[in-house]
Amino acid sequence: LPLLLLTSTYCEVLKVLLGILQYVQPTSMTTESARASNPKPLDIGNDEEEEEELKLSLATEAAIKEMCHSEFCRPDQELTAQINELFPTEQSLAQLDTVIAAVESEIHDLDVELAALVESHDEVGAQGEAALQEAQKAMSELERRIDSIRGKTRSSDEIVREMTRDIKQLDIAKRNLTSSITTLHHLHILLTGVDSLAVWVDHRDYASIARQLPAILNVLQLFDEFQEVEQMAKITNRLNKLKQALTVQLAGDMKAVFQAGQLSERVTDMCRVAAALEGNVKSNFCRWFIDQQLSEYAVLYAENEEGAWLDKIEERYKWYVRKLTDFERTGLSKVFPPDWDMGRLMTKEFCNVTRDVLYRMMSRRRPDLDFRLLGHAIQHTRMFEALLVKRFPSKPDFNFDKAIWSVFDSFLDVFISAQEKTLNQFLEDCANKIRSGSSTEVPSRECSTHAVPFSSSADMFLLLKKVITECSKLSSEPDALLKDVVGVVRVCLRNYAHGCLTAFLPTGHGQQSGSSTANLFNLIREDTTVLRLSADQQFLTCCILATADWCAETTLQLQEKLAQRLAGVDLSQEMETFYGIANQALAVLVQDLEGTCDAALQAISKITWSTVDGVGDESAFVGAIRSHLRAAIPRLRDLLSDRRKYFAHLCLKLATQLSQKFVGALFRCKPISTHVISTISVNGSR
Repeated sequence: LPLLLLTSTYCEVLKVLLGILQYVQPTSMTTESARASNPKPLDIGNDEEEEEELKLSLATEAAIKEMCHSEFCRPDQELTAQINELFPTEQSLAQLDTVIAAVESEIHDLDVELAALVESHDEVGAQGEAALQEAQKAMSELERRIDSIRGKTRSSDEIVREMTRDIKQLDIAKRNLTSSITTLHHLHILLTGVDSLAVWVDHRDYASIARQLPAILNVLQLFDEFQEVEQMAKITNRLNKLKQALTVQLAGDMKAVFQAGQLSERVTDMCRVAAALEGNVKSNFCRWFIDQQLSEYAVLYAENEEGAWLDKIEERYKWYVRKLTDFERTGLSKVFPPDWDMGRLMTKEFCNVTRDVLYRMMSRRRPDLDFRLLGHAIQHTRMFEALLVKRFPSKPDFNFDKAIWSVFDSFLDVFISAQEKTLNQFLEDCANKIRSGSSTEVPSRECSTHAVPFSSSADMFLLLKKVITECSKLSSEPDALLKDVVGVVRVCLRNYAHGCLTAFLPTGHGQQSGSSTANLFNLIREDTTVLRLSADQQFLTCCILATADWCAETTLQLQEKLAQRLAGVDLSQEMETFYGIANQALAVLVQDLEGTCDAALQAISKITWSTVDGVGDESAFVGAIRSHLRAAIPRLRDLLSDRRKYFAHLCLKLATQLSQKFVGALFRCKPISTHVISTISVNGSR
């Protein structure tokens, strides 16, 4: 491509030079001939074909610009303008020969350069041909070498496959050989071990047996797949017989050693052998040893023994603490391997035996159970279990928390019955104190500026709190017992409400019921006689109201506390009961105030209204009602100063009831005139 570009560039340069020569040669004429004939313009071809030939590419034009040192070589050069520049005047034509000589010299230089370029172009073509042939030879050589390498690769792959196959075979052979050597080695160990084991069993060499028996048994497991082989079956049968003989011999020797109290390292070796033997050798010996250690306990605290009852339950716990202390102090615990946990095993068995004995004994002597005895036993049991938990931290299968305590849960109905009895006795005492007017229960009117709750109400809630607290200390599952305690609390609250509050509301005041219209017709038909409250009765009623209100609020707090421990606790019925008693006490006070106004209201019907001709001043009955209310209301306001909401409610109910009675009194009057009605209206508004 560069050669072609250079060739085309040379051609275009030649065309430009030829055009310049055609133009320059006519200009060499003399001045006279130039004047005689018109100068011919530069003919660079007028037909379209020549114009197309002179159109150069951008790359060609750029190459020409780089190669040309004269302005005549520019493709866009205006020759006429150039000539005019060389010969601006007629006088400058005198230098025509000089210019022609310079141009011819330049043309000559260009011809020389062009010839050199053409010659070099021919050489480049020859060199390119030679390079092409050389490249073809190199490609042929490269293909030859590639074929050679490909052939070598094929042979190398085959060699690698053969080597890999050989390596695999060698690996298999090595593995089989290693397995055979290992099997032979294990077989040698097994045969040697079985022979040695027979000798050790005869000589009771438990130290050697403890060292080698686990290895022998482990090696035997490697031959489980070869038990059908006759020789292996014989070896296995022989080893099993040795194990059976060793088991019987070891059990007898261990029992004899422990019974004789001859503790030494040989005993530890026996224990290691027992742990290595399969089957129940270890568990049977542990059971025998624990039974031996607890045999005295089973005799001293049998069910029929007097010292086994709950009132002396701490004695059995002290006995085991001494036993456990001796077990550790004498070094007996160190005889057994640590992984046996003999101390924990013995303690676990003691707890199981104690729990079973206590359950059978309490079931048999259930009538003898009482709350204090049960609480005493539970307290000492919890203390003993705390000691065990501290000595033996919890591990899988060994957790002594509530290990014995849980046996008492089935008998906690005794606690519920005792608490019911205690609460009933408390309520009965409270009722007797209120009935007798005891100053410790009912506050004195002379010493009190306002009504206060009965002291028994606070005592009752303190007692209930104590019951709830004790139930969490007695039961290993507090929430389960708390459900029964909540039932006791409900009964206690209801009994206190009815037996200590409602029962002491002043009688003779029938609480009004029904609609206002029914009450109004009753007032129209007849006069009702209402008993009046004394000052002490009025004060007692206010105290009952204050007590009921305080109990309702405290019951709500108790419900919230219980709900934190037991979901679904609802004491709303008990709260409604107390609020109902407060409303009853309020109704009694309202009726008492109404009674003070009955005489004045009855006087309305006794007035001879026919003699009244005009609207007069305030009537006597109005003044009587006002005086009665002014005397009674301030006293009740002071008594209910801590219960302002009830005083406001009292005033509202009193106004409603007096209005109804006033209307009833009007209906009982005989027909009256318009003036009388106006007078009564004025009095009523006052």
